[in-house]
Amino acid sequence: MDHNSVSPFFVILFFILRCVVPLLILMAISYLLRKFGLVAEPHKRSPKDQSTHTHQNAQGGLDHGKT
Repeated sequence: MDHNSVSPFFVILFFILRCVVPLLILMAISYLLRKFGLVAEPHKRSPKDQSTHTHQNAQGGLDHGKT
């Protein structure tokens, strides 16, 4: 059976091409979408807003949206 030896250089190169390059592309797309305003940052509630929208129910859980 023939054994082909693979150079570590090619292993590292293929790892970068397979994993790092797509990750960088996705991060760049995300950055551009936020920069152009196509994706908005989520609205952050203040602690005052959270206390008015969340109440304890009889079983000790939380009821959301019941005011």
